[in-house]
Amino acid sequence: MDGNREDTTRSDWLRALLIVVLLAAPALLQRLASHFIDDPYLQPLALTVEGLASSGEPTGDGSYIHVQVDWGRGYGGPATRDGLRRVIEQSLGHRTTRFYLDFRDRPGDRIGVSFVVGANAYGPYAPSGMARGIDAAFMALKMEADVRKLKYAF
Repeated sequence: MDGNREDTTRSDWLRALLIVVLLAAPALLQRLASHFIDDPYLQPLALTVEGLASSGEPTGDGSYIHVQVDWGRGYGGPATRDGLRRVIEQSLGHRTTRFYLDFRDRPGDRIGVSFVVGANAYGPYAPSGMARGIDAAFMALKMEADVRKLKYAF
């Protein structure tokens, strides 16, 4: 009777271990792929956000938009840094002067544009889809300004 109980306990542990392995395998494989391929876009979201938070980048007080452009070292497309800088400056310049650009070299062959307003980060967006990020950043900038007004009103 004890042998049957021991087999049941062992199979329960194996079943639980199998479930944990199956649940963790996709994230583990993606993390390994991002490490060996050296492409930050393959990192799971939690690791990317944690890496951004611990990178020492200033988040600011929310009174400006910090535009971070991650330029892939292996990028071979038609866009240039100066061209992208002009497009971003024109897009943001029509609505505010409270922004600054930061170009950073990254491994990989992609370009990612992120917008940081205070503690809020939006992106990375591909250059063709950064209009959504610009709208989100302006909304966050407006909300931060409203919060500052309320904070100092009392």
